[in-house]
Amino acid sequence: MYTDLLLPEFSNETFVLNTQKQLAKDFNQNGFYFSPEFSEIALTREEIEQAIAEQLMEIMRLGETKLLQLLYTIDLPEKEFLSILNTPNFLQALAAKVVFKEAYKVYLRNRFS
Repeated sequence: MYTDLLLPEFSNETFVLNTQKQLAKDFNQNGFYFSPEFSEIALTREEIEQAIAEQLMEIMRLGETKLLQLLYTIDLPEKEFLSILNTPNFLQALAAKVVFKEAYKVYLRNRFS
């Protein structure tokens, strides 16, 4: 996976902000919103994952369809989702996968544009 490739990138404030903006964009596209500060103030990876976990918890309360629509927008492979489905810390694991998938989009955009 791309986790090892991306971990060093989280020390770059511009990369982090772009990742947060990408997350906000994809969540917004599905009707879920973060505070304006989320796209303006660089957070640590752990803080981002916590914010995503909180959003995912709310989305899951609305039903499986909403969650699956979001994961489709993010382009998280079903195989990755299913691999963590029965883990005790499912929400945190899913949040981490979402953050890294969105960060990978930012990485590719920076690398190839």
